[in-house]
Amino acid sequence: MQSRFTAKGVNSEDKEVVLAYELKEQEFKVDLYLIPRKSLNAEEFEKLEKGWVNGDAYEFPEGTVLINPELNAESVLPEDIRSEEAGKIRIKQNEWAYQLLTTKLWESYLLELEELKHKAAALTQYDRQLFDDAKSFWERVLEHRKERDISQSSLDKIKDDVNAIFEKLKTFRKTESAEFEAASAKFRDEFTAKLEELKKRADSKANFKALLDDLKNMQNESRKHRLSKADDVQLRKTFDATFQYINEQRNHFFNDKTETRVKDLTEIIEKMTSSLERDKRDLEYMAKKTNSSNIKSLELQLIKVKTNMLNETIASKEEKLKDVKLTLDKLLKQSHRANKQQHAKESHAAQGAEAKVEEPTSTNVEKTEGGEEK
Repeated sequence: MQSRFTAKGVNSEDKEVVLAYELKEQEFKVDLYLIPRKSLNAEEFEKLEKGWVNGDAYEFPEGTVLINPELNAESVLPEDIRSEEAGKIRIKQNEWAYQLLTTKLWESYLLELEELKHKAAALTQYDRQLFDDAKSFWERVLEHRKERDISQSSLDKIKDDVNAIFEKLKTFRKTESAEFEAASAKFRDEFTAKLEELKKRADSKANFKALLDDLKNMQNESRKHRLSKADDVQLRKTFDATFQYINEQRNHFFNDKTETRVKDLTEIIEKMTSSLERDKRDLEYMAKKTNSSNIKSLELQLIKVKTNMLNETIASKEEKLKDVKLTLDKLLKQSHRANKQQHAKESHAAQGAEAKVEEPTSTNVEKTEGGEEK
């Protein structure tokens, strides 16, 4: 995540200023340098925009004022400054606040993990309480991963440590180890059978979107269970093979490019609508969560930031959904015109007409700026 950025503004005296923001993650604060625009020539402005922003050292000119706005305040843009880039500043503020809060949350989990490791190292016999504590810790970490407060890379960093604690516990209770292996194998076999059923449904040309949704849900469900290494590897391979098989069947089934594109756009609209509904449900969930009597101050701040980010995301998704619907409507009209022209061409040919119907130019598939078909 970029820790520096700049924006332009106008102060209360209608003088242009450059706002240079820097996140001091270790100090849990933000430095804001207010630089008079007139004190920066073209060369100095380029050094600030391209050099300092990317981490280079920079000597701020005379007249620069340094302030430290509160990251969890309503805005890090000073009240006496107007800026057309307020939206950009607000987005960066939300990103930084979210980063700092999740970092602090993650640090608290690392401290808790160290305490669990210390207890595991001192074991002389099986400790059911340690098992319950380690299990509770892992479930809470997974819950935050589900809510995307913790990255997969961070999760991977502690996975081996958590597994080591369970392995140490298993050495003191071999019977539980046997039960674990049996449960892991049973879960693997059950999910393998379910994946085979999904493949059979693909053979019957069912709704491929529904199949992939079911596969995704099954994968999310499988991640809630702790498996042996061999079972985990085998099940992952089975998931990958099932996904590949369903995709191949779908590609074979939808061989017409225009028809495929129409279906894809329709699915995109459904997914985006579903995603919007989930986001809105998440907003309702966040609102209810703030009323919990057990909520901590740090978690309350995190909810506030996540709520702001959700609002921004919803607005962006609604705009994109509108564009996708317009694209689909345009493609359907193109397809309709192409079908009419093709029908007219076939009709003339059947009647033995000498005049040839021109190849329609309007049926060419338009491209978006990103190179995708519209």
